Amino acid sequence: MKRFILTAISCMALLCSCEKFIDLQPLDKITMDDYWSTSTELEYYTRQFYPAFCPWTQMVADMATDNDNMISGSPSTIMNGVRSKSTGNWTWEWNNIRNVNIFFENYTKCTSGYEAYKQYLGEAYFFRAWFYFNLLKKYGDVPWYSHVIQMDDTEALMRPRDSRVLIADSILADLDHAVTHLELRKNVGNNRINKEAALAFKTRVALFEGSWQKYHAGTEFGTAGADPVKYFRACVEAAEELMKGDYQVGIYSTGNPDEDYYKLFGFDNMSDINEVLLYRAFNAAEGAGNSTQGFVTYNSDSKGATWELVSSYLGKDGKPYDYLNTAVTSKGNAFLTKIAEDCDVRLKSTVWIPGDLMSVGENAYFNGPVMEGGALQLCPTGFQIKKTANPSSPAAGKSWETQGETGLILLRYGEVLLNYAEAKCELDNSVAYEVLNLLRQRAGMPDFTVNKQSLDKNKMDYGYSVTDELYEIRRERRVELALEGQRYNDYMRWAASALFKDKRPKGYPVDLTQYPDFSSKVDENGLVDYFKSVMPNGYQFRNKQDYLYSIPQDELTLNPNLKQNPGWN
Repeated sequence: MKRFILTAISCMALLCSCEKFIDLQPLDKITMDDYWSTSTELEYYTRQFYPAFCPWTQMVADMATDNDNMISGSPSTIMNGVRSKSTGNWTWEWNNIRNVNIFFENYTKCTSGYEAYKQYLGEAYFFRAWFYFNLLKKYGDVPWYSHVIQMDDTEALMRPRDSRVLIADSILADLDHAVTHLELRKNVGNNRINKEAALAFKTRVALFEGSWQKYHAGTEFGTAGADPVKYFRACVEAAEELMKGDYQVGIYSTGNPDEDYYKLFGFDNMSDINEVLLYRAFNAAEGAGNSTQGFVTYNSDSKGATWELVSSYLGKDGKPYDYLNTAVTSKGNAFLTKIAEDCDVRLKSTVWIPGDLMSVGENAYFNGPVMEGGALQLCPTGFQIKKTANPSSPAAGKSWETQGETGLILLRYGEVLLNYAEAKCELDNSVAYEVLNLLRQRAGMPDFTVNKQSLDKNKMDYGYSVTDELYEIRRERRVELALEGQRYNDYMRWAASALFKDKRPKGYPVDLTQYPDFSSKVDENGLVDYFKSVMPNGYQFRNKQDYLYSIPQDELTLNPNLKQNPGWN
């Protein structure tokens, strides 16, 4: 199978192998009808969007930032309310959308039959939806362009922002078109855009917008007249299509709950894993590798999971676990070992536990977190990240310069099940037990039950009340999708800055006999308080401003019809 999702260098090499493509004028000045005449030329054109839509190479290093599940060496500027106003322009953020629209304006010139080019048409719809969703999350209202804007088209260039409802609806419409044209995963693989991936992405978009409009309603960030129910239903329908249709989907499970969840994220080749609907593959020999293993099996890169994430995991009995009480009698490595024994195995799959094998080739084992060291070695919370590790990888136990090929999951079926369960609960407070139990069974946990929030020793505060059912579904989402890049989107769409505002992220109960220099970075409960002096008042997220980025100042100057986002004037 061709491996399409590579680096920009690899993609350029593919494009440059076509002499006719090299001889073309710049893409925004294409006038030669004969270029678009074959399906092969459409294929080469759409390949340029693969590295553009997925610029990341590592899950934890690139995607798991700016949220309350993990900290890096310094506080998140977004969470801490110190993100500055953009003074430049956003031209580069629209280039891919413009290039996709060039495809739409020219693909009908293709003389090949529909069956020959339908995959590339579907990819174009998917890519436009993906690029626009990024803009929607970042800026909210933006202009919707479905055609190529020319430099002399003053009317189009000077348009005001369209409602985010129009943008969201247009994205979902594009994804419906993508589903219609794309090939099934079994025909093109999961290293290429496919029908299942488009349906999965639709559940993500619809859930995001439904939640946004529900929890931001009545604020500067909501849209008057928006109907959250419409989006929750769209999420449910897309998920049900995947769950009940003839698609290659499933939960990765070999019957070994102690390892299955952990192994899922560390494979190099994920093409045979039904749960992985879309992933980015790498090839170190061709200069298209990554440093995933170096940053989880050798260095910590100043990253560490938070107490807030870790204390969300239930005990193996399916009940809330009293982590704070355990921390009174168990410190350091003893605490890590204790919670690994007592709690959901997804916990010990996410953070390293003393005695864990880190590298087969280097015969390296985890002896404890690096609490004192340079930026590359330091783990600031004591909960050292394990997720995405693969001890059998040739790059395991070696520095980040040694390139590996660990796959990067972009869309997986496990997320679809969680999107479905949350949307169903939002619609009528029902619980999709059978769906959630698929995730629980993989981890060897008891069937999903709704615990009363009053029993939770580590209760999450969303800043508003939620039902016990929704609370528990959100917990399951946090645990299952930990460090996969969704937590930032979640607290944004839930309008839930209360989770961390005026609070500092904490770490494990450090053993001060082992790390005496950490005495100044410990709270009253003996937990690591790494930002104690840097952020004495906790994160200072600006509730009336930080849910969106600012519109770049140059754009507001050039186009007075654009309006700035709330709080950025």
